[in-house]
Amino acid sequence: MYKFLSRFRIVFSLLFLVIITLVFVDMSNGVSSLFKEFIKWQFAPALLGAITGSVGIFIVLILFTLLFGRVYCSFLCPAGIFQDVVTFIANIFKSKKKRRYSYSKPHRMLRYGIMAATVAFLIAGNTTLLLWLDPYSNYGRMAENVFRPIVTSANNIGASFFSTTFYHISYKTFTFGSIIAGALFLIAITVMSALRGRLYCNTICPVGSILGLISKYSVFRIAIKKSECTHCKLCELSCKSQCINSKNEQVDTSRCVQCYNCTTVCKHNAIGIQFAYSKKENEKQTVDTSRRKAFLMSAGIIGAALTAKIFSPKLRAATTNTKAIAPPGAESIDNLKQHCTACHACIAKCPSRVLRPAFDEYGFDGVMLPVMDYKNSYCNYDCTECSNVCPNGALNPKKPDEKKLIQIGKAHFNKDNCIVVLDETDCGACDEHCPTKAVHMVLFHNGLLIPEVDANLCVGCGGCEYICPGRPSKAIFVVGNSVHQQAKLPEQQKQEEKTVTDFGF
Repeated sequence: MYKFLSRFRIVFSLLFLVIITLVFVDMSNGVSSLFKEFIKWQFAPALLGAITGSVGIFIVLILFTLLFGRVYCSFLCPAGIFQDVVTFIANIFKSKKKRRYSYSKPHRMLRYGIMAATVAFLIAGNTTLLLWLDPYSNYGRMAENVFRPIVTSANNIGASFFSTTFYHISYKTFTFGSIIAGALFLIAITVMSALRGRLYCNTICPVGSILGLISKYSVFRIAIKKSECTHCKLCELSCKSQCINSKNEQVDTSRCVQCYNCTTVCKHNAIGIQFAYSKKENEKQTVDTSRRKAFLMSAGIIGAALTAKIFSPKLRAATTNTKAIAPPGAESIDNLKQHCTACHACIAKCPSRVLRPAFDEYGFDGVMLPVMDYKNSYCNYDCTECSNVCPNGALNPKKPDEKKLIQIGKAHFNKDNCIVVLDETDCGACDEHCPTKAVHMVLFHNGLLIPEVDANLCVGCGGCEYICPGRPSKAIFVVGNSVHQQAKLPEQQKQEEKTVTDFGF
């Protein structure tokens, strides 16, 4: 049974990893559109989604943890599955001796300190720590900013030889900072998993620590049958979480990720899934369950949360660039900061590639969050991909008709930079690219027309700014609304009916 369960986990997790990766690297958006709902089965997005009113997936993940322990970490977490892949590849190049693991004491102060700080920041309405530590969000940034450029390069090489099959894709949408951030996580998690298996999951990852606390009360868990154990240490040597102490016949349930490696190597069926509350023997299988430690841990979390709550105004007082433009569905920059973990799913799915990771636009607590950038593109008037793919509730789903009235910013016109004034020549490009006719042409002089902006009709799509030929400064540009507003519908011009008595010409 355990061999089947282990193989099923491997096949299922690899398939899930491929699906999640496709959501970020599929440039056609055809295949990834079928799988975008899968990213909502991640713990951090489900937690933030529960805060915004979508609790179903979060409850399911908690119930599975209460039943079977940290199955999420082995079956659904892309960063966890990626670590297993790296560990497997690294073991190919290791000697048999170096492939073996040994029990290591849990780094409780580090684990729960990071977890407490992350929870405290969340209570304070700040996702900064979760943004940098959440395994799914880090994997998303790694896939979008490291894997996708590689795929883009392969595509562009193909385009140079097979121009009728492939088309060239610009690199301008990738930012240096986001590539570095994704590459650093890739290097860190690769090194840690190649040397120490699930070290990241059981020392740094706040999701792993939270699920570890819950899994201590799981109904079915990995445990050692003392009457059957021969102390051969095979289970301990195969445990990539380094949570099996064969000498004391104990399994640290809080660190066990349910990979089932130990169950497949045991020759005496001395270790396996057991009902946790059937025998007193099994109640001793987990460590660190004393009331004193649980009390101190809880007190620490509550204390940190209350401290963060007191200082929350300072945590959220970061200055925001007056031109920063949050994507449609964010409702406000503040709402985006409170719920976004910068997984970059919206950036990956944006067909016009107008979204990019922020640097200083939102302040220090908004680094890596999605921001609109009209230098190389503009927001499609009918497009709702970014809000519909967001798993966190940071971007609320919008229908096309709703999105058309969301005013994320307003266009501003600087006559002194307009080529109509500078070169005394016709232009009108901004008027032609405005989908709401918020920008329209009015008489200037000598028969020339110049743009005029009706801010009530503008939705801040950036079409005018993108197309403006003004250099070095744009004559027309969009300034973001810190709180999104509603634009007015443009008046529909009624077509006059004419009676044709002749041929009409």
